[in-house]
Amino acid sequence: MAREYTTIVLHIAADRAPEFEALFERDELKRWDDYTKRGRFVEARLIKCDHSGLQNEGVQDYVLQVITTDENAHHEHDADPGFEAYNKKADEFQPEEPTVMFGKVVFERKASGA
Repeated sequence: MAREYTTIVLHIAADRAPEFEALFERDELKRWDDYTKRGRFVEARLIKCDHSGLQNEGVQDYVLQVITTDENAHHEHDADPGFEAYNKKADEFQPEEPTVMFGKVVFERKASGA
């Protein structure tokens, strides 16, 4: 199966951004460590946006990017009871629904050694 590339823009209440980051570090990052160690995630990152064309007033956008070994790894993660519990908590920080995209790479370039 082909790798799946997921990009999600999380729209977090700006005044709660530090609290959201603490929740992510405490409740989700350990799951990323597990999925990466087991080879289910190839890469995973959370990026705090300095600029986002999707960001509204009072909102801090974060880009969550995950490359999974296949779409089954994505479903495995989303069905993980620990993730479901974390996700319910994280929803409280989001004044609007996230923007979600996923698919497969059409073209790609990487710097040597990357």
